[in-house]
Amino acid sequence: MFVILRQSAPDFSQRDPEPPELNETAKPAQSPQAPSGRAGPSAGVSSSTSTPGSKEAPGRRPSAASRSRAATRQRLLESGRFLFAKQGLHGVTTHDIARRAEVAAGTFYLHFKNKRELFREVIQDSVDDLVELIESSVARLESDPQDQRELVRAQAEAMVSFAEDNREVIRMLFSADGDAAAVESDVLNQLASTIAEERRVLVASGREPEGLDPAVLGQAIVGMWAQVLSWWSEDPSRASRESLLETLTRIQLTGTHSI
Repeated sequence: MFVILRQSAPDFSQRDPEPPELNETAKPAQSPQAPSGRAGPSAGVSSSTSTPGSKEAPGRRPSAASRSRAATRQRLLESGRFLFAKQGLHGVTTHDIARRAEVAAGTFYLHFKNKRELFREVIQDSVDDLVELIESSVARLESDPQDQRELVRAQAEAMVSFAEDNREVIRMLFSADGDAAAVESDVLNQLASTIAEERRVLVASGREPEGLDPAVLGQAIVGMWAQVLSWWSEDPSRASRESLLETLTRIQLTGTHSI
């Protein structure tokens, strides 16, 4: 369904802007800017990366305009998440997203350069939640050391819980939509790096022996989990939650020969 091992995550910031979609009107030539020689409120700040209200002075309440921009951006994100889950990245246009968010088509470009940027942000928000969930699960056990099985099981619980609560994200990432492949690669590499770093910490503390390359191990574990969770999320009746957790925990701990 998708390629697991890739050497490096592509840099989206260096990609050429996507061409205007065929079934929507051409994009505005440029985002609104302050007149030349005058520093407007958004001068020097990319509308695609700045957080609405981020220019407010510390300790001051965001202005009504900032709150309105933040609310509009959030509606666009929620609209995109819903539509991408149902139709894939390729099947959705910026006009579709704006329409569902109940904003003007041109308003979309005040917040995102194109639909891929919005897609990436939707996915990244979810992945950040997943990484935090994995790290907190493992940290609880590391602060109160127990056997390795419990550590691996905690990591597995975090991954399965994420898949249960974010089935639409799993569908978006691991669909057959080729347009999503670059984001998928970034996500898998980020998760693999997290697992590799955890392995280095365990080896340094003496809780795991040396001998396995942490980077290779991270890619292998993430590849296994990505494939299985993608398969399971399509139809959870394929295996019980407990069966999923137990099988993958044992594979990770002992491989397949001693099972």
